[in-house]
Amino acid sequence: MTMRIRTQWKRNSGEKTVEDSASALAYIAWQIALTTAKNLHSEGFDYESDEQRVDVIAEYLIYLIHITDRLSYAVQEDPARKDLVTLVARKVAQQYQKNVEEVLGTNDYTSAFLGKLNTRVAEYSSSSFRDQTPSYDMRRLLGYAVQEIMGVSQTNKWVLDQVIEIDSLEMVGTYVQSYNKLVNNKGALDSMHQ
Repeated sequence: MTMRIRTQWKRNSGEKTVEDSASALAYIAWQIALTTAKNLHSEGFDYESDEQRVDVIAEYLIYLIHITDRLSYAVQEDPARKDLVTLVARKVAQQYQKNVEEVLGTNDYTSAFLGKLNTRVAEYSSSSFRDQTPSYDMRRLLGYAVQEIMGVSQTNKWVLDQVIEIDSLEMVGTYVQSYNKLVNNKGALDSMHQ
């Protein structure tokens, strides 16, 4: 899976706030989730409906929000970390709402998304995350969530392996690179609580 995602601020664009970082990370998370969902189809897995595709994208977004929390936990003071993760979650939920409305029509998709986010974060929190890499257990939880959505038809029976062994690692690798360039190198979180 090849993803081209802009991971640097424009030169002379001024000092970045935590809100700027959260907006950029939410956009990047959306692009990664969308690309990864499309990749499942290009690898021969089938979606039965747009709802199924949207649900897979939601799982990927939630996974990346949790990765944001894990990355920021390792390097930031608690108030700044909480602010960044909360803002990323809000901005991702807004983007999800907007994009899903274009596909499925007007409805409240945010409430279900946030409910699922709370459930998944509790599940992921029991898994380890070392050296900016999710453990097998964390990747397996994502894989099971996607498998549950996709089903175990002849076409989709190997989706679990695809997500655990390939997609989850590629998603996180791309996201970590973006996070490190946009947040860690610019000190947006550090400057917020001074």
